[in-house]
Amino acid sequence: MRHLFFLAAAMIIGIEPTYAANRYNCAVDDTNIKLNIDAGFAEDGGHKLNHFRGALIAKSDRVPEGFRRLMLDSDQLMQSWASDSELRLRIYAQNDVDDPANNFDLLLTVDGSANPMRGNYLLTFNAKGQSQPAQFKGRLTCSEQ
Repeated sequence: MRHLFFLAAAMIIGIEPTYAANRYNCAVDDTNIKLNIDAGFAEDGGHKLNHFRGALIAKSDRVPEGFRRLMLDSDQLMQSWASDSELRLRIYAQNDVDDPANNFDLLLTVDGSANPMRGNYLLTFNAKGQSQPAQFKGRLTCSEQ
Protein backbone atom coordinates (compact mmCIF):
# COMPACT_ATOMS: atom_id res chain seq x y z
CA MET A 1 0.00 0.00 0.00
CA ARG A 2 2.83 2.37 0.84
CA HIS A 3 4.39 1.74 -2.60
CA LEU A 4 1.11 2.65 -4.27
CA PHE A 5 1.00 5.91 -2.31
CA PHE A 6 4.55 6.85 -3.35
CA LEU A 7 3.84 5.92 -6.97
CA ALA A 8 0.74 8.15 -7.00
CA ALA A 9 2.66 11.01 -5.34
CA ALA A 10 5.49 10.69 -7.90
CA MET A 11 3.00 10.81 -10.77
CA ILE A 12 1.30 13.93 -9.39
CA ILE A 13 4.63 15.70 -8.81
CA GLY A 14 5.75 14.81 -12.34
CA ILE A 15 2.74 16.43 -13.95
CA GLU A 16 3.61 19.86 -15.28
CA PRO A 17 0.88 22.48 -15.42
CA THR A 18 -0.33 23.48 -18.86
CA TYR A 19 -0.63 27.14 -19.70
CA ALA A 20 -2.36 29.01 -22.46
CA ALA A 21 -0.17 30.52 -25.12
CA ASN A 22 1.54 33.61 -23.80
CA ARG A 23 1.56 35.62 -27.03
CA TYR A 24 -1.00 36.14 -29.80
CA ASN A 25 -0.66 37.97 -33.09
CA CYS A 26 -3.92 38.59 -34.95
CA ALA A 27 -4.34 40.03 -38.42
CA VAL A 28 -7.03 41.01 -40.91
CA ASP A 29 -6.69 42.46 -44.39
CA ASP A 30 -10.08 42.42 -46.09
CA THR A 31 -12.25 44.92 -47.95
CA ASN A 32 -13.27 46.64 -44.68
CA ILE A 33 -10.12 46.98 -42.60
CA LYS A 34 -6.46 46.20 -42.23
CA LEU A 35 -5.71 45.25 -38.62
CA ASN A 36 -2.75 43.89 -36.70
CA ILE A 37 -2.98 43.11 -32.97
CA ASP A 38 -0.19 41.85 -30.71
CA ALA A 39 -1.23 40.71 -27.21
CA GLY A 40 0.84 39.01 -24.54
CA PHE A 41 -0.23 37.29 -21.33
CA ALA A 42 1.79 36.21 -18.30
CA GLU A 43 2.42 32.48 -18.07
CA ASP A 44 1.75 32.29 -14.34
CA GLY A 45 -1.66 31.77 -12.75
CA GLY A 46 -4.35 34.10 -13.94
CA HIS A 47 -2.66 34.79 -17.30
CA LYS A 48 -2.70 38.55 -16.71
CA LEU A 49 -2.32 40.71 -19.81
CA ASN A 50 1.20 42.16 -19.91
CA HIS A 51 1.46 43.50 -23.47
CA PHE A 52 -0.98 44.95 -26.00
CA ARG A 53 -0.58 47.05 -29.13
CA GLY A 54 -2.08 47.25 -32.57
CA ALA A 55 -2.81 49.25 -35.68
CA LEU A 56 -6.06 49.67 -37.59
CA ILE A 57 -6.64 51.12 -41.04
CA ALA A 58 -10.29 51.48 -42.05
CA LYS A 59 -10.90 51.27 -45.80
CA SER A 60 -14.55 52.36 -46.01
CA ASP A 61 -15.73 55.91 -46.63
CA ARG A 62 -18.46 55.22 -44.02
CA VAL A 63 -15.79 55.39 -41.30
CA PRO A 64 -15.44 58.84 -39.68
CA GLU A 65 -12.25 60.64 -40.72
CA GLY A 66 -10.72 60.60 -37.22
CA PHE A 67 -10.92 56.80 -37.09
CA ARG A 68 -9.43 55.83 -40.44
CA ARG A 69 -5.91 55.26 -39.04
CA LEU A 70 -5.58 54.25 -35.42
CA MET A 71 -2.74 53.11 -33.19
CA LEU A 72 -4.12 50.87 -30.47
CA ASP A 73 -2.69 50.46 -26.97
CA SER A 74 -3.64 48.97 -23.61
CA ASP A 75 -5.53 52.12 -22.55
CA GLN A 76 -8.16 51.22 -25.14
CA LEU A 77 -8.40 47.54 -24.18
CA MET A 78 -11.58 47.13 -22.15
CA GLN A 79 -11.69 43.32 -21.86
CA SER A 80 -9.25 40.49 -22.47
CA TRP A 81 -9.44 36.74 -22.13
CA ALA A 82 -6.98 34.05 -23.18
CA SER A 83 -7.37 30.42 -22.17
CA ASP A 84 -7.06 27.04 -23.88
CA SER A 85 -6.80 28.34 -27.46
CA GLU A 86 -9.57 30.85 -26.88
CA LEU A 87 -8.95 34.57 -27.19
CA ARG A 88 -11.38 37.44 -26.61
CA LEU A 89 -10.43 41.10 -26.87
CA ARG A 90 -12.66 44.18 -26.70
CA ILE A 91 -11.15 47.52 -27.70
CA TYR A 92 -12.96 50.83 -27.27
CA ALA A 93 -11.86 54.39 -27.85
CA GLN A 94 -13.30 57.85 -28.27
CA ASN A 95 -11.98 60.21 -30.89
CA ASP A 96 -12.68 63.24 -28.74
CA VAL A 97 -12.67 63.07 -24.94
CA ASP A 98 -15.23 65.89 -24.80
CA ASP A 99 -17.60 64.19 -27.25
CA PRO A 100 -18.30 60.52 -26.40
CA ALA A 101 -20.63 60.27 -29.43
CA ASN A 102 -17.53 59.75 -31.61
CA ASN A 103 -16.24 56.28 -30.70
CA PHE A 104 -15.36 52.86 -31.97
CA ASP A 105 -15.82 49.40 -30.50
CA LEU A 106 -13.88 46.38 -31.77
CA LEU A 107 -14.63 42.86 -30.59
CA LEU A 108 -12.31 39.97 -31.52
CA THR A 109 -13.38 36.37 -30.83
CA VAL A 110 -11.04 33.49 -31.62
CA ASP A 111 -11.55 29.77 -30.94
CA GLY A 112 -9.57 26.79 -32.02
CA SER A 113 -6.62 24.64 -31.32
CA ALA A 114 -5.11 24.85 -34.82
CA ASN A 115 -2.26 27.26 -35.43
CA PRO A 116 -3.11 29.62 -37.05
CA MET A 117 -6.37 30.05 -35.20
CA ARG A 118 -9.48 31.39 -36.93
CA GLY A 119 -11.88 33.93 -35.53
CA ASN A 120 -14.16 36.87 -36.20
CA TYR A 121 -14.20 40.59 -35.64
CA LEU A 122 -17.09 43.01 -35.17
CA LEU A 123 -16.18 46.67 -35.56
CA THR A 124 -18.61 49.52 -34.88
CA PHE A 125 -17.96 53.23 -35.47
CA ASN A 126 -20.29 55.84 -34.02
CA ALA A 127 -19.97 59.43 -35.16
CA LYS A 128 -21.86 62.55 -34.29
CA GLY A 129 -24.26 63.37 -37.08
CA GLN A 130 -24.52 59.81 -38.43
CA SER A 131 -28.02 58.36 -38.33
CA GLN A 132 -26.69 54.79 -38.00
CA PRO A 133 -23.35 53.45 -36.78
CA ALA A 134 -20.99 52.09 -39.40
CA GLN A 135 -20.59 48.40 -38.63
CA PHE A 136 -18.21 45.89 -40.20
CA LYS A 137 -17.57 42.22 -39.55
CA GLY A 138 -15.31 39.61 -40.96
CA ARG A 139 -12.80 36.84 -40.38
CA LEU A 140 -9.38 37.11 -38.77
CA THR A 141 -6.41 34.85 -38.20
CA CYS A 142 -4.33 34.61 -35.03
CA SER A 143 -1.12 32.77 -34.35
CA GLU A 144 0.00 31.58 -30.92
CA GLN A 145 3.62 32.02 -29.96
